[in-house]
Amino acid sequence: MSSRFLTQFTRRGFLEASAGTVLSSFCARSPAGPAWNNLRFIHDPEPGAIIRNALDDAALLLERGGIPRPLRAQANGIWTVDDVVVASSPESSVLPSEWKCLTDRSGAFRLLVPREGPGLIIAGADPEGARNGLYAWLELNDFAFFRDGEHIPRILSGRSVTPIDEEVRPDFRWRGDMIWDNYLGPSRYCAATWGIAEWEQALLFMARNGLNFLEFYLPLEGVFLRGFPEATTLQDGVLWKTESKEKLTRYVLSRGRDLGIQFMYVLTYGAFPEPVRALFPGLEWANGFLCGHQPELEIFTRKVWSNLIETFGTDSLYAIRHRGEEGQSYSDPCRSITKSDGFNQSIRLLQTIDPNARVTVWTWGETLPDLFEDLPPNVKATHIRHGMGGLFTDRGVGAEQADGKPNLPSEQRWLAGQFTVFGGNETLLQTAWSDANSLARDARTAAVDSTCEGYFQWPEWSNTSPWVSHVIRSLAWKPMTFRADSELQRYARVRHGEQAEGFLAAFAPLLNAGNAKFVATPRKRLLVPYFLSQVERELLEAVANGLQVMSQDLSHFPSSRLFQRDLLDVLSWTAVRQAQVFEAAAYQAFQERNEPKVAMAIESAKMTWSILRTVLAQAPELSIIETARAAVKVGPISKNALDSFWTLGCDFYNGYPLVLCPEAIELVYLDQSGKLGQTLLAAIQNNNTEPLEKPGWFWHNFSDSTWADTVRVLPREDTFHFENSMRSQLAEALSTSESTKIFALPKEGELVSPASPSLIGDTVLSEAVKQLGRMAIPEALEKSTL
Repeated sequence: MSSRFLTQFTRRGFLEASAGTVLSSFCARSPAGPAWNNLRFIHDPEPGAIIRNALDDAALLLERGGIPRPLRAQANGIWTVDDVVVASSPESSVLPSEWKCLTDRSGAFRLLVPREGPGLIIAGADPEGARNGLYAWLELNDFAFFRDGEHIPRILSGRSVTPIDEEVRPDFRWRGDMIWDNYLGPSRYCAATWGIAEWEQALLFMARNGLNFLEFYLPLEGVFLRGFPEATTLQDGVLWKTESKEKLTRYVLSRGRDLGIQFMYVLTYGAFPEPVRALFPGLEWANGFLCGHQPELEIFTRKVWSNLIETFGTDSLYAIRHRGEEGQSYSDPCRSITKSDGFNQSIRLLQTIDPNARVTVWTWGETLPDLFEDLPPNVKATHIRHGMGGLFTDRGVGAEQADGKPNLPSEQRWLAGQFTVFGGNETLLQTAWSDANSLARDARTAAVDSTCEGYFQWPEWSNTSPWVSHVIRSLAWKPMTFRADSELQRYARVRHGEQAEGFLAAFAPLLNAGNAKFVATPRKRLLVPYFLSQVERELLEAVANGLQVMSQDLSHFPSSRLFQRDLLDVLSWTAVRQAQVFEAAAYQAFQERNEPKVAMAIESAKMTWSILRTVLAQAPELSIIETARAAVKVGPISKNALDSFWTLGCDFYNGYPLVLCPEAIELVYLDQSGKLGQTLLAAIQNNNTEPLEKPGWFWHNFSDSTWADTVRVLPREDTFHFENSMRSQLAEALSTSESTKIFALPKEGELVSPASPSLIGDTVLSEAVKQLGRMAIPEALEKSTL
């Protein structure tokens, strides 16, 4: 068939077609596809791991939809109208040439109903493309795949829906994610605590949505230990024993590769752990880095990287980062050689270890390093876009740089990375870089740049917003046709069905508000009078009213994990914002010297925090303590686990990673609200007009910059009690009698159930929403009153 009859049909378009519009084609036999009850998958004699795993997953999904598990057979040239033929490359022996994918673009696929022969042909440009086509066909038939689960339709007898002849090519060669493995917190968000079930869900989401690479942090304790056997304390990793964490990692890598995902290893040139540094006190070190003018840097690194590749295998994709990023005071390893010399040294070394190495180097922030003109031409830049101007100044202000390619050399190849979650407080729904329209505008600019080869997101916390994950995967495929409003409507329909209207009532106002205008680290909480501005006050009211509408669906429909998860997310945003508004109102009442209003506002803030804590405690994956308890069942716990949970879950950079969880509310946020009330009331008595300090770092994009001058630091919590209580609870959770002595891998052929959101009692959720709704939100402030 001539390619002029093919359209660039999007994955969204498949779903819209399934709602009742079937594309026409002059060569079509019928819009109906293979019959569900007689379905058979036909594949190459040696289909390979990617196709085998995709077919296994598709068969399981169809079986869950209510039809017999489809048979699988090798091609023999005899077709029936109920056959789905899956071909993994243009060279596939399964298909005649006229049925094959007409492009060689990696990841592309063609869905075709021929005049005669099988009921449907899924022809991939490569195995990844065949995988993508298979899941696209399932989506056309009302399956939907999300970051935290899936929608499985109830399939009735009849025939599947198929397009007549469509070929789809992704706009970006590389489409993916980066899963940050550096913090210990609630297991929903923190990959360092994940067992096999959590990884299974993350990897299936990528495969089912046509994503193909994962920027990945490897556990290096074992690698360093084998290179430096005298550093015996490295036998214990951050959370689990080093040997067990390596087994888990090798399983994740193998499973991901079988699903068609390639792994880009993050390498930090010159960084060594303290037990290794202690072995060489005579060498020159700076901030954990071995200074680059010493020959030991290359010798040590060769030993480490060689063992890393031997231990974990490689897809020859690497990201080398952090040799003194501009504007980052905490990342200045040593200036005994130039930054470009350090990178070139590391690139040459890596290519002697892996001659096939494909290297990327990060850019970060608004001031790009004067670096790339000195690097080899085959090295790509990875530009991380975060939306926050002046991020590394004392008080960042304004939006970040222009959309698309940064100020790189004109021929520089690059990947576009989206920093969608910054800091633990943004495990909510609105961050400084989460707005679908902003993301789409930037992605479109990148897509028309012929030097841009990839698109992915980097959230410091994973799985914070299934909607944002959906947006990223959509933009990685077809940013030019993405429209946020219509996509949100479709997303609501396929995710929630009859409950879509309630979902939209709560979510649409928040998502339409765009990117957040304020960001701060969570434990050093700030009082933000801006949240009482007219615009923000109206936003809170709209979202809170929508939450009331959404909660009404709890009693009208069967319990749904996905609907409950979304309701809890928007309830969390509403409660946090409402508590912050009450705290700001207390400060306003203090300025008016109105003691009763101060006390009333503080009590309302504390009540709001308490309501939220009660609900969050119902979901174990949102609790640091319950996450620690679950980790014990995965494998043997490290001696470092308790200290790691405290440092990397609560106190790193004086509280930067502290995530919204019931423990944080109980021991930090409630205490801070109470101390705020005490401080303000005492100030009135003592005629103190400025009882709160002005803050250090925060970022804002207020329309009126003077709002920033009104931000204040809340009193600190009882830090001694916080640490003692957390350590005591963590010690109990980590020493449970159910401790697992070995790390157990799934047996060959054993199915792994992906992790899913907890099912919470509808009554608990409904009551929390009612309680929030009964509280009178303070009126908006006029600027003149601040």
